[in-house]
Amino acid sequence: MPSIDEEIKELEGEIKKTQYNKATEHHIGRIKAKIAKLEKIKEERSKKGGGTGFFIRKGIYPSIGLLGPPSVGKSSILNSITNAESRVGAFDFTTLSIVPGVMEYRDMKFRILDLPGVIEGAHEGKGRGREVIAVLRNVDLIVIVLDPFKYDPSYILKELQREGIRINQKPPKMSVILKDRGGLNITKVGKSEFDLELFESISREFGIINADIIIRQSMTPDVFIDGLLGNRVYIPAIFIMNKSDTPEFEKAMDYVKSLGLDPIPLSIVKRKNIELLKERIAGKVRMIRVQLIPSNAPSDEEPLVVREGSTVEDVCKAVHTDFVEKFKFATITGRSVRFPNQRVGLEHTVQDGDKLTVFLRKG
Repeated sequence: MPSIDEEIKELEGEIKKTQYNKATEHHIGRIKAKIAKLEKIKEERSKKGGGTGFFIRKGIYPSIGLLGPPSVGKSSILNSITNAESRVGAFDFTTLSIVPGVMEYRDMKFRILDLPGVIEGAHEGKGRGREVIAVLRNVDLIVIVLDPFKYDPSYILKELQREGIRINQKPPKMSVILKDRGGLNITKVGKSEFDLELFESISREFGIINADIIIRQSMTPDVFIDGLLGNRVYIPAIFIMNKSDTPEFEKAMDYVKSLGLDPIPLSIVKRKNIELLKERIAGKVRMIRVQLIPSNAPSDEEPLVVREGSTVEDVCKAVHTDFVEKFKFATITGRSVRFPNQRVGLEHTVQDGDKLTVFLRKG
């Protein structure tokens, strides 16, 4: 009996040898649905199996993953933009574990993660690829680093796509409401365009036979499959072409631009565009400012800068761990509440400009 990987490869081979046209698009769409279903089964089995891997806890600072082939200069970039001291070497697989550093830009802080180099076949576990991908599912931004000698990002993009990571994309505007009976009803809202018959066929391939599916945008079968699975992650990304001081740089840069990408030309040796890189990172990750107000005196402290979507608990952790352990309640004046000095708990999500006072238990 063939393994899941063998079944997936066989189905992918069938797609490659099938010429795409109007007559075959339904057949190809159903094959893609079968592949996605097999990959979901594979993912669920790997989670049950456990195993060792990298684990990155969400912190108060945004996490930025440096991703790329081995030996393109990720460690040097980390050392240039943070306080880290990552080991630097001119040979493959220098970075055998994650090396973190904190980048400061204006009044904001970002956690930069130097990840092991990714090789083709990462989704199959080659070069610790599965561990790296697992980390990337939890970062706030992916920085893909290339250089004039390893400048084709195609296999990296394919590995990310294969593992359910969608870069520089938005989640599909659709909802799926499963039912016990009533059949399958796919409804479009507005001017959304799609192949209804094909989408019905794909839904049944996933075992969805009783459901109301509402689609609010035009979409391809691939996007529809992503929406049905619901386990995709959508992460912004930027590209770097490192070693811009080398003679081979221009050719590599032209190739990457031909793919519709706009990488930042970078040279650690000449300190070129390092500040631009920091600016781009800060611009891609949304941060907010929260003013902490003491309960017994006005505050002249600078606002605390935290990730958009942070809770009162996140803010407390950024100040001191005792603030969580001794937390009693907090009051907020600002956009996240209905009235001034509203009492809230640790789970409350803060918004930009909120003024927050934390009350602690005595002892």
